Amino acid sequence: MTKVINTDLLNRASTQWDPVLKTMPFAVLNDILREMGINIMEVVGGKDTFVTFNRQGGVSKPYASGTIDYGNLGKATERTLEVVKSYAALKEHIENYKGKLLTTNMPEKEKVDNQSKKHPLEFLILSEIVKTISEDIIDALFFAERDVTDKSPLGMFDGFCKKITDEVSAGEIAVAKGNMYNTGSIVAPANASDVTAYTQLVAFVRAANPFLRKKPVLYISNTTLFHAQDALGNKLVNKDVLEFDVFLQHLRGSTACPNLSIVSNHALGTGDQLILTVDRNLDFGLNTKGDHAFVQVRNPYEDPNEVQFWSQWDAGTRIRSIHPKMFLVNDGVAAGQQLSGDYVVS
Repeated sequence: MTKVINTDLLNRASTQWDPVLKTMPFAVLNDILREMGINIMEVVGGKDTFVTFNRQGGVSKPYASGTIDYGNLGKATERTLEVVKSYAALKEHIENYKGKLLTTNMPEKEKVDNQSKKHPLEFLILSEIVKTISEDIIDALFFAERDVTDKSPLGMFDGFCKKITDEVSAGEIAVAKGNMYNTGSIVAPANASDVTAYTQLVAFVRAANPFLRKKPVLYISNTTLFHAQDALGNKLVNKDVLEFDVFLQHLRGSTACPNLSIVSNHALGTGDQLILTVDRNLDFGLNTKGDHAFVQVRNPYEDPNEVQFWSQWDAGTRIRSIHPKMFLVNDGVAAGQQLSGDYVVS
């Protein structure tokens, strides 16, 4: 029979794990964010400001003595990454394990210690909760909206989709500005001759600024990627096996973007939103790589046999530049999905 760890009951006197668990969020997140072309940053002091400078073109002109015409060099824009606080807390009573020798997949085999009040599964629980926190962050990366009344990962901070929505509302992302292209809804092919989804994807990439098309990263959900692959299959004579590499080569050829790369991670959820940008234009920030307070184990005042596992961190996102030379989005919509952990409570 599966033993469910009781998280309604939990807390030792402010013992802080060092150094392994303190750096785990960065260690777990770093690889997947790097694969996605997202920059992970240490943000000290709550905010980080990145300055984008957009140059005015056409300042060169023929010289004629006595007729100097001064132009403007350009415009500087500050883009702020602000991290906000989130937490995860668990509780358990160590008497649940009294008299039991716990065999785990770790070298230590411990019983309940009534003197130290140490939880016998302490390190295992801490390492697993930090992994889950990291997976929660990935789930929330694009879809979260900061809301302290939302008792889920989607309330932790404003994700990339919220940043895009705010810029659209402010008129900073728009078709007229060249950083938005209306594809219309991208759906599955209606029949064996329907190639619309692939045509829409090609049109979107072709619409990008020539500088963006030099080496773009396309963020596309699995849902829309599959629709486009199926549509391309309808277009090809030999479509028995349409592998991803074959699809990518066709898309590169159709858009004249030989350096195009595709990110279709589960973090992008479902739906037909497309984002075309340059590598590392998306930032994710944590308050510190080695915060001594990130994970703690402590006992409450009421009952020293209760152990509390407490994790706390500050996090946030930023799009460094929405200039059309670096960014393009369509009019599609996307929805998140919870994939963290191994089960959810219904």
